[in-house]
Amino acid sequence: MIAHFLARKWAFFLFPIIFAAMYNSLVIKVGTNVLTRPDGRLDITNISHLVDQIAALKAEGVNLVLVSSGAVGAGRELLQVRTGTEEVARRQVQSAVGQVRLMEIYRQLFSNHGLLCAQVLATKGDFRDDLHADNMLNCFQALLLDEVVPVVNENDVVAVTELMFTDNDELAGLVSRMLKVDALVILSSVDGLFDGPPENAESKLIQRIEAGDESVLSFVQEKKTSFGRGGMATKLRIATQTAAAGIPVLLGNGRTPNILNELISGNWPGTTVK
Repeated sequence: MIAHFLARKWAFFLFPIIFAAMYNSLVIKVGTNVLTRPDGRLDITNISHLVDQIAALKAEGVNLVLVSSGAVGAGRELLQVRTGTEEVARRQVQSAVGQVRLMEIYRQLFSNHGLLCAQVLATKGDFRDDLHADNMLNCFQALLLDEVVPVVNENDVVAVTELMFTDNDELAGLVSRMLKVDALVILSSVDGLFDGPPENAESKLIQRIEAGDESVLSFVQEKKTSFGRGGMATKLRIATQTAAAGIPVLLGNGRTPNILNELISGNWPGTTVK
């Protein structure tokens, strides 16, 4: 057992030599509008494509954590909450029902690649409490050592008001800094930050942003995507905080075919904050 552990630890330290052209550890955050269709129903085809790409990264020896939205959307598809139910309670019920379905989908898709996944639910309070944070870190490290893919989401069942994250971008940033990963990837339904409205053909993608450059905030569009809680302003805020901690953040479109493969090629087709 000890020899097995040491062999795996030694292999981990060899990764920078073998895979020098790519990241060795990642947090990948996937937003609601990547996982759902315009009508709010889960897009199983796109979820499957993302899992295929994640499995390919795992096959290359990359340690990664998946931060996944979509539980509320999955619950909305399964259950029509009674009329008059308070909004917070509605979200709690839909999340409780939807999380089961979402994880079953991930379980089946990852098992097709011979991989196990694990559910990790968190609230903002878990990162404020040292004991909770230590326990979470220990869990992540044990899962990654056993080649399990942690699938992280906000615990919407108990996360209300002050316990809520702004959205899963904030959760992904906290997990990235906790694990000190090589990079955070945030996938949404847009390519990144543009110097004008993304739908305008004349707008140009801003490919690189320095962490301390606040001038780019003038390009942020206030409009949010249909079912997500966050927007580009939130993504840039989290990206800046994470990049300031020495972890580059890559913003990209989760509906771009094989976008995660570009992590290996080094030609990221979105916006990089570092």
